[in-house]
Amino acid sequence: MKETSIQKINSLIEKGFEERSAADSKACSNTFLLAWEELVTHAPPAYTDFSALVAAFNQGEGYDWFAWIWDICEEFETASADNQECLTERLQFIDAFMQRFPDTTDEDLIEFLQRNLIKTNFLLGKDVEGAEAVTTFYQFFPDSVWGYIEWGDALLKRTPVDKEAALAIYRKGLTLNDDPDYLDVLKRRIRKM
Repeated sequence: MKETSIQKINSLIEKGFEERSAADSKACSNTFLLAWEELVTHAPPAYTDFSALVAAFNQGEGYDWFAWIWDICEEFETASADNQECLTERLQFIDAFMQRFPDTTDEDLIEFLQRNLIKTNFLLGKDVEGAEAVTTFYQFFPDSVWGYIEWGDALLKRTPVDKEAALAIYRKGLTLNDDPDYLDVLKRRIRKM
């Protein structure tokens, strides 16, 4: 990657964070997407593991690109409060990420992206796609409660709210052998219902 491309990516990311600070989530999301497009355009094709790309080109100055991927997904959700199309854009972003960097080795990032696929599909009422995302998630992360948490949370944010379905989904997570702290997150959700 050329230094000028790296500088442009970092400048756009910085601008996005300025927009986030100004509580303009839609502008922030759009700017983050411009930075993403710049990154995809200039990243050497041989890099199919995002972690390796970050290690090679994102050391030192600029915002941590690895953490920024998390920020992009979170910002789309924030922006979706006023702009429902941002949820569709989040799905498109995750798909683009998986297509471009299919060999990404960081399990936390992949789990996060897969969780967002579950949540976003169900928020959009795409129940078939959401169920497929759940199946895929549990093929890779069989003991993680987060797939059920994201699914249940999405059902509770939809209109009309289906508390019984969400509760049944949360309860499925109780059977998993995950970190006790994560199981406590799930138990707190159940107690609030």
